[in-house]
Amino acid sequence: MTGRRPAPYRRVVDAIRCEGLTKRFGAAIAVDDLTLAVAPGQVYGFLGPNGAGKTTTIRMLLGLIAPGAGRAWLLGRPLPDPRAVARVGSMIEEPAFYPWLSGRANLEVQAATAGRRPDRAEVARVLSLTGLEEVAGRKVRAYSQGMRQRLGLAAALLGKPPLLIADEPTNGLDPAGIRELRDLLGGLAADGTTVFLSSHLLAEVEQVCDRVAVISRGRLVEEGPTGQLGVTRRRVRVRVEQPDVEAAAVQLGRWPGRRDGQVFVVDHGRGRDVNAALAAAGVIAESVTVEQPSLEDRFLELVTENPAGARTAGPDAAGAGAAAAGLTEEDSHGLAADR
Repeated sequence: MTGRRPAPYRRVVDAIRCEGLTKRFGAAIAVDDLTLAVAPGQVYGFLGPNGAGKTTTIRMLLGLIAPGAGRAWLLGRPLPDPRAVARVGSMIEEPAFYPWLSGRANLEVQAATAGRRPDRAEVARVLSLTGLEEVAGRKVRAYSQGMRQRLGLAAALLGKPPLLIADEPTNGLDPAGIRELRDLLGGLAADGTTVFLSSHLLAEVEQVCDRVAVISRGRLVEEGPTGQLGVTRRRVRVRVEQPDVEAAAVQLGRWPGRRDGQVFVVDHGRGRDVNAALAAAGVIAESVTVEQPSLEDRFLELVTENPAGARTAGPDAAGAGAAAAGLTEEDSHGLAADR
């Protein structure tokens, strides 16, 4: 009697993966030994100060410039591979359009240039997604910068790509537009699209991204879930009334921190440990508050502490979550073959 053949093993692959990616321009190192992975279906924030290497990394991923060393994959395919890049929607810096054509006509041209028929229903879909229906018939030369950014995003979304790479997509958007973009990116991820987002708006990144990577001078300095970035940097703020202030100072002096009169700030401490130390000296605090730095706080600390870069996450750590629901190696090959 023969049993049923087991299903073939299908390895879940990352939407983006880099190993040791490096790029030099003369003596300057723009990207230095970058290793990270983005699991399918995530909104992934790619952060760093100006000149950190974010746009250079994105250009290497999209095949616009060649890496000097290292390897990269898109949707499971090793680069360079035009079939993989063809399945990626991208928006880099300020997009360029034909100013004498309407927004709708520009999208039809973009679709035709990519080898797709200018499907009116698809163009209407992306115009609706980006809130451009009312101005779709206007010539692009009359668009504001924010409208051009929306049109660039609409172009990137043509054909429902499984991966969207967006470099500073919020440029020129007003607060309402930024909020709409945040909702749009969250909706794309909910539908299975992976979003790789480079942005300076850290408060927005904190709200929309599942994971973030921070680079400084081309090197990865921290990577992890957005809500856990900087979790080891908790601060405990304690207020003590007289006559217990000096006794509290002795007990709390075991941690790094600072004092402002009757208020003590303990760095890297836990509330329970601080309370236990005070109780051991018979001190009852008026208040004990645990403060966790925001993403912006942690970002500023990282780029200050690592001016030359210090990679803290390897390929296994960076690829945490790769077994989450999403593309498999077999799926990604099939998608690319459609092109």
